[in-house]
Amino acid sequence: MTAQLQTSGNAKTVLVTGGAGYIGSHTVVELIENGYECVVVDNLSNSSYDSVARLEILTKHHIPFHKVDLCDREGLEKVFKEHEIDSVIHFAGLKAVGESTQIPLRYYHNNILGTLVLLELMQQYKVSKFVFSSSATVYGDATRFPDMIPIPEECPLGPTNPYGNTKYAIEKILNDLYNSDKASWKFSILRYFNPIGAHPSGLIGEDPLGIPNNLLPYMAQVAVGRREKLYIFGDDYDSRDGTPIRDYIHVVDLAKGHIAALKYLDAYNQKEGLCREWNLGSGKGSTVFEVYRAFCKASGIDLPYEVTGRRAGDVLNLTAKPDRAKRELKWQTELQVEDSCKDLWKWATENPFGYQLKGVEARFATEEMSYDARFVTIGAGTRFQATIANLGATIVDLKVDGQSVVLGYENEKGYLNPDSSYIGATIGRYANRIAKGKFNLGGKDYQLTVNNGINANHGSIGSFHVKRFLGPIVQNPSKDVFTAEYMLIDNGKDTEFPGDLLVTVQYTLNVAKKSLEIEYKGKLTAGEATPLNLTNHTYFNLDKPHRDTIDGTEIKVVSNKSVDVDKNVIPTGKIVDRNIATFKSSKPTTLGPKDPLYDYCFVVDENAKHKQIDTSKNEPTLVAKAFHPDSKITLEVLSTEPTYQIYTGDFLSAGYTARQGFAVEPGRYVDAINQKEWKDCVILRHGKTYGSKIVYRFS
Repeated sequence: MTAQLQTSGNAKTVLVTGGAGYIGSHTVVELIENGYECVVVDNLSNSSYDSVARLEILTKHHIPFHKVDLCDREGLEKVFKEHEIDSVIHFAGLKAVGESTQIPLRYYHNNILGTLVLLELMQQYKVSKFVFSSSATVYGDATRFPDMIPIPEECPLGPTNPYGNTKYAIEKILNDLYNSDKASWKFSILRYFNPIGAHPSGLIGEDPLGIPNNLLPYMAQVAVGRREKLYIFGDDYDSRDGTPIRDYIHVVDLAKGHIAALKYLDAYNQKEGLCREWNLGSGKGSTVFEVYRAFCKASGIDLPYEVTGRRAGDVLNLTAKPDRAKRELKWQTELQVEDSCKDLWKWATENPFGYQLKGVEARFATEEMSYDARFVTIGAGTRFQATIANLGATIVDLKVDGQSVVLGYENEKGYLNPDSSYIGATIGRYANRIAKGKFNLGGKDYQLTVNNGINANHGSIGSFHVKRFLGPIVQNPSKDVFTAEYMLIDNGKDTEFPGDLLVTVQYTLNVAKKSLEIEYKGKLTAGEATPLNLTNHTYFNLDKPHRDTIDGTEIKVVSNKSVDVDKNVIPTGKIVDRNIATFKSSKPTTLGPKDPLYDYCFVVDENAKHKQIDTSKNEPTLVAKAFHPDSKITLEVLSTEPTYQIYTGDFLSAGYTARQGFAVEPGRYVDAINQKEWKDCVILRHGKTYGSKIVYRFS
């Protein structure tokens, strides 16, 4: 991977099968917080890659992902070859009790065969530590035995449905494999009860494809209007209110149980290996009606419900006796049903359709179909839409009423071309020029690689346009509004600039207003200070399709105050009047005095904003306006920044020609880091936040 992706050289790598799913995704969070590296394998049959994209931003960590079905031995072996796997946590499998009674063959084939392939590859590649996601369903109806509620691990096993039978069969396979070679294998079998809730951040949660098979996600969908009412399967059980009793456990507690089990295996130093079972539960049973009332209280909604007949395979009581886990794994639940309902409601209200957003599409940007390289379109199918890449958090396309109005490439190959002119990219750490690539910060001299005449331009060799951003988190917070948030971890060792930097770029697209807002945030995570100047480098062409020039485009620059520069385009320190506040661009045949190059830095207000490192709280002001008489499309560029560079694409190449696009690039003063009056606005110090906004608005 590219150097800016955060990894830990000595960390153990855990393969998480089904890691894009509900419990798997929450466990990935806990693994990374506990210093492990993760590789996620998932076939996405009942999950979404967007959970992994969100995990990257939630954990500030790159997470390698492979779309592979465990039954595909060849595909899974590629993962073992590519990564040095230390241990495996195995979640992948079909998991709906009711569904398993209807399609048992599919459950047996998928769950058991997939596990066999996984174990065979572990044996081949000498990976011995294995945490298995089993289930309390292996106990069946424990009430058939005296004194077995709450259920201990010693309770006789007897599943009552195909799903439980597959878990039971896998447990027996693990025991047989362990007994065949006790010196090698370390197996942790986790029998957990009823996971509920969501991550308190609201970024990840349970999002089943199709009709939910579990109580809590179904209630959440009723609460947000996706389902008409809740169905309760039986109120004639021998319980305090007639509904079944279950041991509900917050999914975050459950995820932490997997970390406890893995650490137990890591520390297990006996001469023989291990194959042992642990219950993960709270030890407290709740009825369906009790959980229903808790969720109604958390949401403030009295959900409509209907009692129907019992569901095939259900039993009266599944409550855990978790004493063994508490004693040996040093693990116990900390959260209550009420906490689970509160966190679930936050997830449901902020993501009423889960990860399944209408108006959002994604495609691969490389031939390898890598999930690290995607083009995501927000507002897809509407009158205004934007396509954005992880590479450089780049604007790949903007469509206004179906017409593309920016330059871009079909795949990553175009953007990685050294002559691509930074088309559409997020530019950093330092947009525009630094004179001779030199600056002094904190009494120390720094020298950047010169890449533009005698100057360093757009971050020099550490430019963000070829760095892969984490995420995105894509959301649809209200009608016609879409957001996509990207994150970059830019470590000082991977750049010529000082300090470790965390940057977020959030795009907010408003279909009704035909506007795209870009908000930049930057913080130092290590180091005392760094120069920072972020912007977007989109080239616009408002003419009708199939055009190869911006000829005829009318561009109005709001200010005629401009930064005076010398022959090397470095400021002299003066602000001058530049009499081209309005001009029509034309395609030059030669770049001579009759066809001047437009590449000027204009000042919004020379008496303000000189020292603000965070301008994002300012109201965006109009800085430039462009119009093409043939397409009748108008572009307005607004910004919170003190200056903006405007240029007419005279040096476009890599598939484009001179003056095929123009750019309006809001940002800080040219070479501000070396200008005494302006340098404060580009020095980000530890504990402070860099911020700015740009708005592109069309009519």
